[in-house]
Amino acid sequence: MRIVFCGGCNPVIDRVALADELARDPALTGLDVEVDISGCSRSCAAVQELVSTRPGVVVVAGRHLDGTLLEPAQLAAAIRQKLSSPKE
Repeated sequence: MRIVFCGGCNPVIDRVALADELARDPALTGLDVEVDISGCSRSCAAVQELVSTRPGVVVVAGRHLDGTLLEPAQLAAAIRQKLSSPKE
Protein backbone atom coordinates (compact mmCIF):
# COMPACT_ATOMS: atom_id res chain seq x y z
CA MET A 1 0.00 0.00 0.00
CA ARG A 2 1.25 3.44 -0.95
CA ILE A 3 0.05 6.63 0.69
CA VAL A 4 0.34 10.00 -1.05
CA PHE A 5 -0.10 13.16 1.03
CA CYS A 6 -0.99 16.71 0.11
CA GLY A 7 1.03 19.58 1.54
CA GLY A 8 -1.31 19.98 4.51
CA CYS A 9 -1.99 23.71 4.15
CA ASN A 10 -5.66 23.60 5.19
CA PRO A 11 -6.51 20.21 6.75
CA VAL A 12 -9.96 19.43 8.11
CA ILE A 13 -8.93 15.86 8.97
CA ASP A 14 -5.86 14.41 10.69
CA ARG A 15 -4.07 12.99 7.63
CA VAL A 16 -1.24 11.39 9.57
CA ALA A 17 -3.55 9.65 12.05
CA LEU A 18 -5.60 8.25 9.15
CA ALA A 19 -2.47 7.00 7.36
CA ASP A 20 -1.14 5.45 10.59
CA GLU A 21 -4.42 3.64 11.17
CA LEU A 22 -4.38 2.24 7.64
CA ALA A 23 -0.70 1.24 7.86
CA ARG A 24 -1.42 -0.82 11.00
CA ASP A 25 -4.06 -2.88 9.20
CA PRO A 26 -2.54 -6.24 8.19
CA ALA A 27 -5.29 -6.77 5.59
CA LEU A 28 -4.00 -3.77 3.62
CA THR A 29 -0.27 -4.27 4.10
CA GLY A 30 0.41 -6.50 1.09
CA LEU A 31 -2.04 -4.90 -1.32
CA ASP A 32 -0.89 -3.08 -4.46
CA VAL A 33 -3.08 -0.04 -3.84
CA GLU A 34 -2.68 3.69 -3.36
CA VAL A 35 -4.47 6.01 -0.96
CA ASP A 36 -4.23 9.70 -1.88
CA ILE A 37 -4.86 11.63 1.35
CA SER A 38 -5.62 15.34 1.11
CA GLY A 39 -6.53 17.27 4.23
CA CYS A 40 -9.26 19.29 2.51
CA SER A 41 -11.64 19.03 -0.43
CA ARG A 42 -9.18 20.67 -2.80
CA SER A 43 -7.66 17.18 -3.22
CA CYS A 44 -4.06 18.20 -3.96
CA ALA A 45 -2.69 14.70 -3.29
CA ALA A 46 -4.79 13.42 -6.18
CA VAL A 47 -4.10 16.41 -8.43
CA GLN A 48 -7.58 17.85 -7.73
CA GLU A 49 -9.44 14.64 -8.60
CA LEU A 50 -12.24 13.66 -6.21
CA VAL A 51 -12.55 10.17 -7.70
CA SER A 52 -9.63 8.37 -9.31
CA THR A 53 -9.99 6.60 -12.63
CA ARG A 54 -6.89 4.54 -11.87
CA PRO A 55 -7.53 1.00 -10.62
CA GLY A 56 -6.51 0.37 -7.01
CA VAL A 57 -6.49 4.06 -6.08
CA VAL A 58 -8.81 5.76 -3.61
CA VAL A 59 -9.01 9.48 -3.01
CA VAL A 60 -9.50 11.08 0.39
CA ALA A 61 -10.25 14.79 0.04
CA GLY A 62 -10.94 16.15 3.48
CA ARG A 63 -14.11 14.44 4.67
CA HIS A 64 -14.75 12.84 1.25
CA LEU A 65 -13.81 9.36 0.10
CA ASP A 66 -14.06 9.06 -3.67
CA GLY A 67 -16.52 11.94 -3.69
CA THR A 68 -18.74 10.64 -0.87
CA LEU A 69 -19.04 12.80 2.25
CA LEU A 70 -18.25 10.89 5.47
CA GLU A 71 -17.56 11.72 9.08
CA PRO A 72 -13.79 11.69 9.76
CA ALA A 73 -14.20 8.71 12.11
CA GLN A 74 -15.72 6.69 9.23
CA LEU A 75 -12.91 7.24 6.72
CA ALA A 76 -10.54 4.43 7.71
CA ALA A 77 -13.28 1.78 7.79
CA ALA A 78 -14.67 2.94 4.45
CA ILE A 79 -11.18 2.85 2.89
CA ARG A 80 -10.58 -0.66 4.25
CA GLN A 81 -13.90 -1.86 2.87
CA LYS A 82 -13.29 -0.33 -0.53
CA LEU A 83 -9.74 -1.66 -0.89
CA SER A 84 -10.45 -5.14 0.41
CA SER A 85 -13.66 -5.69 -1.58
CA PRO A 86 -13.36 -8.07 -4.52
CA LYS A 87 -13.13 -6.24 -7.84
CA GLU A 88 -15.85 -6.87 -10.39
